[in-house]
Amino acid sequence: MRSIKITALLLAALLCIPLLAACANNGPGVNTRPQGQGGSADVGNFAQGDFDNEDFRFLYIKHSDIGKDYYGGNYLDAESLTGATIEDAVYNRNMAVEEKYKVNISQRVEISGDPAAILQTFYMSGDFIFDVIYGWGYKLGSCIPENYFADFSTLPHIDLTKDYWSPSAIEDLSINGKLYLCINDISMNKLEWADFLFYNKQLSEDYNVESTYGTFYDLVTEGKWTLDTYLKVLSHVSNDLDGDGQITRDDVYGIVDGAGNGMVIGTACGMDLTTKNDDGSYSLNYYNEKTLDIANKVYEIYSNSKYVKDYEELGQNADTTGYTDQWEYFRSFFARDHALFCSGSAYITSEFRNMDSDYGILPLPKYDENQANYRHTVSSLASIFALPSTYRNDVSTASPERTGMILEYMAYKSQEVLLPQYYDTLLKGQRLDSEQDQAMLDTIRDTIRYEFADMMGLEDIAKNCAAIYTKPTTASSTFKRNENKLQKTLDDFYTETLLLGSKEESK
Repeated sequence: MRSIKITALLLAALLCIPLLAACANNGPGVNTRPQGQGGSADVGNFAQGDFDNEDFRFLYIKHSDIGKDYYGGNYLDAESLTGATIEDAVYNRNMAVEEKYKVNISQRVEISGDPAAILQTFYMSGDFIFDVIYGWGYKLGSCIPENYFADFSTLPHIDLTKDYWSPSAIEDLSINGKLYLCINDISMNKLEWADFLFYNKQLSEDYNVESTYGTFYDLVTEGKWTLDTYLKVLSHVSNDLDGDGQITRDDVYGIVDGAGNGMVIGTACGMDLTTKNDDGSYSLNYYNEKTLDIANKVYEIYSNSKYVKDYEELGQNADTTGYTDQWEYFRSFFARDHALFCSGSAYITSEFRNMDSDYGILPLPKYDENQANYRHTVSSLASIFALPSTYRNDVSTASPERTGMILEYMAYKSQEVLLPQYYDTLLKGQRLDSEQDQAMLDTIRDTIRYEFADMMGLEDIAKNCAAIYTKPTTASSTFKRNENKLQKTLDDFYTETLLLGSKEESK
C-alpha cells in the first residue's frame, strides 16, 4: 500500500489544453477495451480472483490540506501498523483484501475545491489510473450530469442489500434505479458526519434543566424528545455572567450552532427538500404548512442571541490562538461550559474528551410524539464514493468484475474489522462515558438518512429552504418567487441523469 500526494497546481496547466474546452460539456466516453482476466466464479459469498499484484487505486479528492481532515478521513490506505486504532484497522482490512485478490491497494490525494476540473484533466489526459473516486458528496453529485461516473448497480459481484453497503443511502441517492454515488463501510463517514446534539451535563444540573423538563435519556427513549420540548429546554438556559446587560459569547446560553438558523432541526422533524414521485422523478417538498409551523417555532428561539450563538457571532474579533482551526475555537465555548448544547457529529467527539464537565449526546428532536422515528441526516460535505465511467488503461486486469469483487470484499471486511474499532472501541469505549450515551449513539446510527438535493449538489434548493428559517414571515413569497426555477433545476438534473443511463445501455 502506498499513498501519493500531488497538488492541484501541477495539473492547472493541463486545463489550458484546448482539447478540454471542446469536450468539457460531454464528459468522458466509456472505455470499451477488453476486460481483464481475473477469475469470476463465486465461492461462498465472494468471487475468486487473482490480479497479479497490480494496483487497485483510489483517487481521493480533498477540499483542503489545512488543519483537520474534515469530511474525508484516513479510511482508504495505511502504510503500516502504528498502534493507532483506526489506522491499524485500515491496514489490517487492506491486507486481507490484498491477500485474497493479489492486489496492491493505494490512494492518490488531490487537493482541489473543484473535482470536476480534476476529473476532466485525468479523463482527457489519456492516462487515467484510478478504480474508485472518493470526495465531498455534493461536489461529486454536481459532476453526475457530466458523465464522469458509472452506475454502482451495474457492478458484478456486489450485493447492495447488505448492511455494509448502507441500504438507506442507496434508497435516498438512487435516481430511477441508477446509483452514481454510494457510501459503504469502507469509510466511516455515514457515522462520523450524521448530525446530532451534544449536551453539557454540568450545565444541565446547574440550571435544573432535567429536573424541570425530564431526564433527556428518558425523553428520548419514551419518544417524548420533541421539537416543543427541545425549544423549551434551549430557551431555559441564558445567564449574563458578567452583568453587563447582554448575553455575549462569554456568558451562558442554550446552544453553539454552526449556521444558527435551525434548518437541521427542521430536517430532523421530517422536513425534506424533495420527495421522490412514483415515476422516479422528484418534486420540491420543503414548503408546506408543517414546514412553516416548524420554521416559526424555531425562528422564535434561534433568532434570539440570548439562546443561540452561531459561528459568525462567535468569530467576531476572535483570537483563535491555540486552536487547530476556527471551527474548533467556536465549539470550545461548549467545552468551556458556556452552552448547554452544541450541534455536531461523531467526528468532533475528540474535541470534548478533555472537558472539565461531562458531556452526553442526544438525537435531534422529533416533530411530535406521532413521528415514528428520530431522523439524522449525513452532511452533504461528507466524502462519498463514485465509480469512474472509464476503466484504467495501465492495468491489464482492470474491469467491472475486478472492481466489484474488490469493493464487495473490502466493504465486508470493513464491517468486520474497521467498523467495530471505530464504533465500539473509539466512540463507545473511549469517547462516550455512559451506557445511556452509547444507547443514544445506537439510536442515531439506526436513523441515518441522506438528503437527495443536498448530496446531488443542488445548492440553490437548500439555500431557498434556509431562507424560510431565517425569515418565516416572507416564506410564502420567497417560495413562490423561486418555485418554478428550482423545480426546473430539479427536473433538468433528473432528465440529464436519465439520458446518461440511456447512453450507457446503448453502448
